Amino acid sequence: MIQVNDQPFEWKPDMTIADLLKQMPDVRFCSVVRLNGKLVSSPRFEETRIPDNAVIHLLPLVAGG
Repeated sequence: MIQVNDQPFEWKPDMTIADLLKQMPDVRFCSVVRLNGKLVSSPRFEETRIPDNAVIHLLPLVAGG
């Protein structure tokens, strides 16, 4: 089990951040994820594996002007 934005979420072996985002309902474009306190940017989502018991916060892209 992992925590995503303070909610429990099912973990699977070899799960990547990209896999997680595909399973998340209503996810807005996410440019950065905090995985166990470390920032991971979108170019690394496909290769970054999520360990069991991870704590993840999705940080959506914010634009303005």
